[in-house]
Amino acid sequence: MPAHFYPAAPLPSHLEHWERLDMDNTTEHLVDEPWRHFEPYLASRGYTLCWRYYSRDKPETPVRERSFGYPVAEDPFRPRSREGFVHLYDMDENTMEQSTNQGCGIHQTTGWLTQCALKALHNSRARAEIDIITFLNSPKLRSCADNHTIPILDKIVTTDWTFIVMPYWPRSLQTCIPWEVDDYFNRLTQALEGLCFMHRHGIVHRDISVGNMLLNVHSGVPGVYSSFTRRNIALAYIDFGCAARFPAGSDPASWVGTGHWGTMDHSAPEVPRGDNRHSKHPYHLPPVDVYAVGSVLTRALSWEQLYCKTFGNPDGLPTAAHQVLEALVPEYRALLACMQDPDPTRRPTAHAALKQCSALRDALQPAIRFAPAGGYPDLRYLRHHSTF
Repeated sequence: MPAHFYPAAPLPSHLEHWERLDMDNTTEHLVDEPWRHFEPYLASRGYTLCWRYYSRDKPETPVRERSFGYPVAEDPFRPRSREGFVHLYDMDENTMEQSTNQGCGIHQTTGWLTQCALKALHNSRARAEIDIITFLNSPKLRSCADNHTIPILDKIVTTDWTFIVMPYWPRSLQTCIPWEVDDYFNRLTQALEGLCFMHRHGIVHRDISVGNMLLNVHSGVPGVYSSFTRRNIALAYIDFGCAARFPAGSDPASWVGTGHWGTMDHSAPEVPRGDNRHSKHPYHLPPVDVYAVGSVLTRALSWEQLYCKTFGNPDGLPTAAHQVLEALVPEYRALLACMQDPDPTRRPTAHAALKQCSALRDALQPAIRFAPAGGYPDLRYLRHHSTF
C-alpha cells in the first residue's frame, strides 16, 4: 500500500484490537502484522522497524558501527543531537570490528542516531495513557531534575493510533549489579525521586515492576557490574497503561481505586486478586506504588545475591557490594521492608522514604559507601577499619 495512503488506512478488523493480540494464544502469532501494516508510513516519517524484535521473516536492518562512537548524553533525559541514550561498549577499533562481525550493533535507528522504541496506543482506548505520558513530558516538567519518566522524542498521530517514540533503554533494573554500596542508594534514590515526582503531580503509576523500571545501559556492556554513580546511569519509569491521574492540589488521601491493576509479583496485599480481582472495594493508591518500589528493589537485591552465589562475584572480586550492604548496612533492607509493610497505613510516603534514604546514604562511612578501584576488601577488614 503506498505510503501516502497513511495515516488514514485502518487496520484490518481481525487486527483492530492490537493491544490484545499477544494476550491470546490464538492471536499472538499476529502481533507483528499491525507493524507491517504501518511500516511504509513509519518509514515515510524516518523510522525503520527492526524485525529482529518481531519476526525472522524479514532481514534485520543494517548495523551502524559508527553509532558506538557517539558520547553518552550528560543528561540522559534531555539528550542533544549526536549523543547516545545508553552506555554502549567501551571499545577500541579491534573490539568494535569483532563486535560488528558477531552481529552486535545498533539495529533500529532514527534521526537521533541511536536506538528508539515505538509504542502504539489507541487514541480512544489508551487516551488516559497518552495524556499522562504527554503531560509528564511537557517542557515545564521535562526540565525537572527529579522527573524520571522515559523521554518522548516524537509523537506520530494517525486516525486511530498514536505512536510514542522513546529512547530504547534495553536493560531492566534487575540486570545490573551495583559496583559499590553508594550505587544501591543511588538506584533507590532515583526510583523514589521519580515516584515523588509523579505523586506530586497527581499521578499514580499502579504497575511498577522490574520490567517497567529501565536503565540507560546497553545489554552489550561487558560484565554485569556497573557503577551507577560514576557512570551517571539513569533510571526511568515506562508503561503508564495502568496509571491514574488526579487533580493537581487534591488530597492524596482521596486517591483511591478498585480492582486489580499492575503486575502480580509486586502488587500490595490490599490489591484484590484471584476471584476477587474485580472487587469494587476501594483502596488507597499511593501506598500501592510505594509497596511496588520496595518489592522491585528487594527482588533486584535477591537476584544479585543469587547471581553471585551461582557464578561467583563478577571480576573475581573478594567481596561484592551486596555483601557489604547486607553485613554492614542493615538499614537499607529495613527501609525496603518498611515500604512493603502489609498495613498500607504504616508504609512511608514516597517523600518520607526518600528523606530516610538520603539520611542513611549521607551517614555512611566513606570506606563502606565507596569501593576502591580494585573492589571491596574482605568483610573482616571492613568491619575492623570502619567506625559507626
